[in-house]
Amino acid sequence: MARGNFGERLKREREMREVSLKEVTVATRIGSRFLEALENEDWAKLPGGVFNRGFVRSIARYLGLDEEDLLAEYDEARGEQAAEATTAVDNRIPSPPKWIFAAAAAAIVLVLAALVAAGIYGWRRYSAHRRAKQASTVLLEMNSRATLFLGAPDTPATIPVSWIHEGSSGGSAQP
Repeated sequence: MARGNFGERLKREREMREVSLKEVTVATRIGSRFLEALENEDWAKLPGGVFNRGFVRSIARYLGLDEEDLLAEYDEARGEQAAEATTAVDNRIPSPPKWIFAAAAAAIVLVLAALVAAGIYGWRRYSAHRRAKQASTVLLEMNSRATLFLGAPDTPATIPVSWIHEGSSGGSAQP
């Protein structure tokens, strides 16, 4: 197809239907400068890409023409068929960076390590609390035995060292 046929055909089809540029502009919501650029094949005045194809579709629909045929003529006049194939490859969604996976794995390892450390700390604290509680229970028991042995509840009693060793080992501390 020779250069100028697309724009000439578009203008001829519009004039055959006795439709003015203003009517097409109002009906399709395409600016008159873009319609004139399409009819004059002044590609530099058009926004480019998908917009141009949308303009051609809208005009074809409004004028009652076959959209695909008019788009094929537009592509041929514009020479975009080869460019479309390359843009389809270039518009791929990029994959996320590789460091995100490494950072996520490191964060999981850190959280697990923190949980283990918190568990160890909690267990040691709990064990120390239990030992202190048992020691105070043993001391109270030994104090009550000393009071019974000495018979003076109001006076402080001294506990023989041998009783302390017997009481902590679980043996009987009775005299």
